Amino acid sequence: MELLGLTGVAVPTVVLHGSGIDRHNTGWIGDASPPSTTDASDALAAICTETLPDWYGVETGTLVLDPVGLAAAPTSRLVVREGAPSGATLESLVRTIFTRNHTRNVPTLCQLLVQYRGHDRYRVTVRVAELGGASRPFGRYGLASSVASPAPCPIDRETPSTMTSSRRLATDDWETHVESSYTPTPGLSASDGRTPASDAAEVGLQLRTSIHEYAALLAGATATEPYEALTATPTMVLSETEVAGLVDFTPHYEPCRWPETSSRGAPRFIRETVHTEAAGTARESLLAGPQREMTQGGVQGEPSIGAFVDGWLSVNASSHESVTNCSPGDPHFRGHPHDATGPVVVADPEGNGSKESITNAGALIIAANRAHRADAHLLVITPTAEAADWARDVLTVPYVRRRGDAVELYTLPKSIHTTRGDVLVAPRCSEPVFWTVSDTGDRALYQGDRCLGSGPVTEPLGSYPFESPRARRQDGSLSVSTHDGDIQAEFGTDAALYDEYRVVQRPILPVQPLFCADVTVAHRVGSSLHEPPVPFQQFEETSGGRHRRHRNRALSEFLELYTHRAPGRTTAGTSTAPRFVDQLASWYDGHSTRAPIWPFVRSQMDRRRGECEITDDGALTGYAWWTPARTLSLDLAHGRAGEPAVDRSNNN
Repeated sequence: MELLGLTGVAVPTVVLHGSGIDRHNTGWIGDASPPSTTDASDALAAICTETLPDWYGVETGTLVLDPVGLAAAPTSRLVVREGAPSGATLESLVRTIFTRNHTRNVPTLCQLLVQYRGHDRYRVTVRVAELGGASRPFGRYGLASSVASPAPCPIDRETPSTMTSSRRLATDDWETHVESSYTPTPGLSASDGRTPASDAAEVGLQLRTSIHEYAALLAGATATEPYEALTATPTMVLSETEVAGLVDFTPHYEPCRWPETSSRGAPRFIRETVHTEAAGTARESLLAGPQREMTQGGVQGEPSIGAFVDGWLSVNASSHESVTNCSPGDPHFRGHPHDATGPVVVADPEGNGSKESITNAGALIIAANRAHRADAHLLVITPTAEAADWARDVLTVPYVRRRGDAVELYTLPKSIHTTRGDVLVAPRCSEPVFWTVSDTGDRALYQGDRCLGSGPVTEPLGSYPFESPRARRQDGSLSVSTHDGDIQAEFGTDAALYDEYRVVQRPILPVQPLFCADVTVAHRVGSSLHEPPVPFQQFEETSGGRHRRHRNRALSEFLELYTHRAPGRTTAGTSTAPRFVDQLASWYDGHSTRAPIWPFVRSQMDRRRGECEITDDGALTGYAWWTPARTLSLDLAHGRAGEPAVDRSNNN
């Protein structure tokens, strides 16, 4: 048996589902599942008609929850921490929650699933979903903020300490060092100091997002699987009297305002039979009935990733807008939960190359560069977990690999024009073509071991003295010449040229050593987006769980990835350079559930005094960042500066 209480558009409504109902959602949410037999519904209606006062209306039909929306809303499940709940504790619990939310004009679904266990005992599941209040926590930043300042929870507010809500299970297992709703680093750490965090702590944190419980509510399922790792019990075993006391609904006659958007609205009801009419109430004003075709269309086709993101943002962002005519690295949308006007990009390395998603690492770094310079939080959304891992890897280590005293750069599939308008090309052979940037700020083009041209990063690419061939289109044909102007070959078509030569792509310089702070990378899971609280492979505990050895490993790896020894230099040589301490903290936060590493780093550097030290403003002396583009203009960092007019159509 399921009882579903809805704060109604006109007056509250209670929906009962008998054992003949497998699922109560239809149409777009899932395959239509009508009653297996009408006898159960008719029998339940007869009982209600006989038992309830004659001013109650009793109807049978199909409840359609599709308009409520697929994107998760804050959903609480009553869980028992210890002991068995007493009847006095549960008396009028659901009514109290229902009444309070209704009078506060918060659209609410209260769900009770009741299973008969024999001998006057019933297993009961209680859920409450709030569809008009604050949005649920999203990603690492949202979870950290919810730990620092938990949002009010209707179940936790009305229950004693022996019971709580699924959304509060993480409170005892997690800490955060955020001081407001948004900081550059989430700072989530397990209270017990373990890394990785325990299974129970991980489950409790994920339940805080409401994704699991909201989906279970829509499906009408008990869905107790995640609680196997927890000590809290997700159901209660009650007597018939205790179940009656728990429900104890009474009517309200004031309306409750439901959202009416394309992604969230009031449920609908398809009436089959009106057994008794509600006194003084127009039926259609309670739950308007949709056209029957609404439930006969079956599951709709899978939307594109762009359409999904647009719908998700419409529910979870205070406001957002689509961006048209995107160039590489431009946002696809603006406005998301972490930044009201921040950029949103869709990324998929397996994409079809359309403007709907970023498929190239260089374009992703451009997006991160622009967001950083605009002091904005970048949201990257991918269709799969694998694509999200790719995006995080690119943004966390924004270069391809180390090559001696230089690093190899990611590129953008756009051509490079010389000052005369020629396009740089390289012969097709087994040796790769790649760009590097040295620790002294020189950018160089290589094919294999041969340097084809180089110059300082502060100068436009087209001004470099390249030895690479270049292609020119003239009088309908294509010619390839040496850097001295001698024609090597002529081709009648682009395809013929590309059979023998490849276009040299633009190198993209990151303006940050890494992009961990102010970036969220989330992937689609069903109707929601997911970002792991600790998205990278964590540093496992060493034997005995020694903190010092664990953090020494982290510090050494960070120094190796992002810095090089530079006596007399500093990681913060200019006022715009990122502070070493901030960058290390944001990187470590994505790899460990331990408390912040900063106090440890200070002690380690004090032991190395003379070789290096942390300055008062958080810089590190004796080291420099690998990427020397912190003060460059974006045109120079993206290889666009100094382009001739012929290439202005490729504005990226």
